[in-house]
Amino acid sequence: MGRPFRLRDPVHGFIQLHADEVKLIDTPIFQRLRRIRQLAMASLVYPGAVHTRFDHSLGVCHVAGMLAEELGLDSDEVRLVRLAALLHDLGHGPFSHVSEPLLERHADRSRLPAEQKKEKIHELITAHFIRTDPALAMRAGPARGEEIAHLLLAEFGQPALKNIVSGPLDADKQDYLLRDSRFCGVAYGLFDIHQLHRSLVLYGAEDHQQLMIRPDGVHATEQYVLAKYYLTTMVYRHRVRLITDQMIVRALTLGIEVDQIEQLRCLYFFDGSDEFFENYKQWDDERLLLACTSAELAHTACAQLMGRLLDRRLLKRVFLARIGREEDSALREVLGNLPKPEHSARRSEIETEAARLLAKVTRQQVDKRFVIVHVFDIKSVRTTSRNDEAGILVATAPQPRPFEQESTLFASINEEYDDQFVEMYAPVEWETHTARDRLLETLRRPMEELIRAACTGVKGETL
Repeated sequence: MGRPFRLRDPVHGFIQLHADEVKLIDTPIFQRLRRIRQLAMASLVYPGAVHTRFDHSLGVCHVAGMLAEELGLDSDEVRLVRLAALLHDLGHGPFSHVSEPLLERHADRSRLPAEQKKEKIHELITAHFIRTDPALAMRAGPARGEEIAHLLLAEFGQPALKNIVSGPLDADKQDYLLRDSRFCGVAYGLFDIHQLHRSLVLYGAEDHQQLMIRPDGVHATEQYVLAKYYLTTMVYRHRVRLITDQMIVRALTLGIEVDQIEQLRCLYFFDGSDEFFENYKQWDDERLLLACTSAELAHTACAQLMGRLLDRRLLKRVFLARIGREEDSALREVLGNLPKPEHSARRSEIETEAARLLAKVTRQQVDKRFVIVHVFDIKSVRTTSRNDEAGILVATAPQPRPFEQESTLFASINEEYDDQFVEMYAPVEWETHTARDRLLETLRRPMEELIRAACTGVKGETL
């Protein structure tokens, strides 16, 4: 295996890497992750948030190894889990998760095998790179690369190993909570990782074990789940973070669909071809910013909006409304569907009418292309304790029970809380907070009426 290599990590202290892991880290495709920030342009509100997918991947490898050893896995299983954790983010595009809607929107899924049609595109890209990248293949070996790809794509037969790299308690979430908290300079995502690991156990038949919580580990898990909830609501959904993410998505969408920028079309029109993959791995945050703001594209909407990001001339939030569960379910459904491509006409209608209203009220020129309506949900912490794939289970006898039922704290929380929020961002300016507050109050009722009318056809009613 060679001599272990140690490096100092600002989150976990010293991280020890094996020689075969160092060889993979030294490949060009892994080094690309140094140039992709973990939180896109969150540094515009949290100046320290300049950490990258590279740092994070090393941290996930370390956490996965610690957890696998704590659970008593054999040496080969530990090594496989560490390698999968190390390579799990290879398929991220520029600005990390912000690229995902573009990939999903423009992917040609008809060219995918049936078993892959429901997989996320960036995860398919990760698996492809692991299987085919020449430098990775030479250093990991074809057999090991296939094992890693199977584990990351939910094709692996041992649930316990899958749970460590992808699940409600996985090493990925554990690292990003601690890492994002550290670099954003907040304490919202902190939890006792060592106590959490001591609280985990493998449960079930030997060939079908799953990662669960010990009955006496509920309190350590409560801290972890609350950390995830608070970091999500306080950092990932910070007003400026949401605005910058939406500005990137809108700039790239305009670049592809309006400006017809060929470089962007090649980057985001996933078709599974060798040409797509070869081009994709050449892109990172800096190259995308430079390409979108080049002199020859200065006339495009994409360049203008990206230029605002570079200069921190951000869009302003001109409207915010909360729509609770007690509100009209039809309205909630329509609003929730607005980001989907098939509802782009309705979304465009809302944004066009909002631009007219803003121009009239502010007496400023308002480019309708840069008016963005954004919809998101905030669910109860009890609901968000569950992962997309499954909830957290406690290894009670005679049958495992859901964590939120075993936790006195979470059992007392109203699961019915599920609010939808509608925000509007626009290229308007104000001189003072007083002027801002006056404008927002002036806009509130007509903007509510505008959105409801566009969504339901009912005029004159507020949200």
